[in-house]
Amino acid sequence: MIATITKIQKKRSRYGGYFFYVFFTSADNKKSYYSCLYPKMRNFARWKKIMDIGTTLTNLKLVKGKDKLVDADSKFVVVEEN
Repeated sequence: MIATITKIQKKRSRYGGYFFYVFFTSADNKKSYYSCLYPKMRNFARWKKIMDIGTTLTNLKLVKGKDKLVDADSKFVVVEEN
């Protein structure tokens, strides 16, 4: 799947610290998706480098059984950085 980051929200975690909701819009602008990213998780190192509104990513995978939740472990590739 190809999608563009459209919004990032920083929220306080009930487990301490913060986490981020990252919202995406599909390349055809017809579907919206989101992912939850927590700085203490191993996969966050990849995400923090590209977490900018307007960044387009490909190879995003959805969590099995969830229609809109992007798997934070996706091996994404940056198509266009903003």
